[in-house]
Amino acid sequence: MQRRASNTLAALAGCLAAALPSIGWAGCGCDKPAPPRASIRPFVAAPAQTVTLFNAALTDGATYDVAFEPQGGPPQWTRAQVERRKDIADGEMREHLPVALPDLPLGPCRVSVWHDGAPVFDVAAEDFTVAARPIALHDVPETTSSDYRAAVGADGTVYIPVDVTSVSAATRFSGTALGLPLDYQARNVAMYNDQGYLMQLLDPTSPRLFELKDGDLDHSTMLSYWRHEFATYKAEEAGEAHQHDAAGEWHADGTRHVDHDHIVVALRGTFADGTTPHPGATDPFKLVITSEPESH
Repeated sequence: MQRRASNTLAALAGCLAAALPSIGWAGCGCDKPAPPRASIRPFVAAPAQTVTLFNAALTDGATYDVAFEPQGGPPQWTRAQVERRKDIADGEMREHLPVALPDLPLGPCRVSVWHDGAPVFDVAAEDFTVAARPIALHDVPETTSSDYRAAVGADGTVYIPVDVTSVSAATRFSGTALGLPLDYQARNVAMYNDQGYLMQLLDPTSPRLFELKDGDLDHSTMLSYWRHEFATYKAEEAGEAHQHDAAGEWHADGTRHVDHDHIVVALRGTFADGTTPHPGATDPFKLVITSEPESH
């Protein structure tokens, strides 16, 4: 059985590396539209990540207790102070309650905010999902294979966070799930960042930007995605005008700062019998990701 699994992984890695032709450029649309106003942002996050709560009842400078209540687990409490600052949603001044997410079970999570022992407001579990910690990716040729469990939101969406901080060169990333035979189409894939921005949809009119290959009863659809070089963008961000504030949301010149380094891949799909993943955490599977930087 181990020999069969090793052979399968080797074959998948070879298929993934060859999934896309070499291309010179593809637009990612680095000027992203602002995320919408919401009670919590982002709507999916990993432990230790900062999430921000919004409500008209919040008072600037006041301290609140926040309970994170995962499905099937006890609530975990934390405390945070409100800050009044410009909201990236619309540029208006608004009370923000930033909270570091505790270590919680994967899946939907209700959030409630309290002040002096009295409830102030809550966020339904359908509106917030706890994801796994990000997988670090690189712009060097490599194939990683890790035992993994993905978070599943209340609507059956599967979330896989990645950290591409170390990626500057144009790089093709390819991935599949061995042991999670999830089938999905381009229209069912979206990418968000850790601020809540919608970063990418798979546009069928840009077929060279990505490719999907059908899976089988053993592994999921294979997704290959090309990310353009970010060395130029990083150099621009290092300039004085693009120095950002302590919250990492606004540049000195008044423009929004968008984090391109921490991305959550959201997949909506079905299994062979037509069912969708159950909210919470998937069963364990082997996540195979291949990185192939563009040669010059």
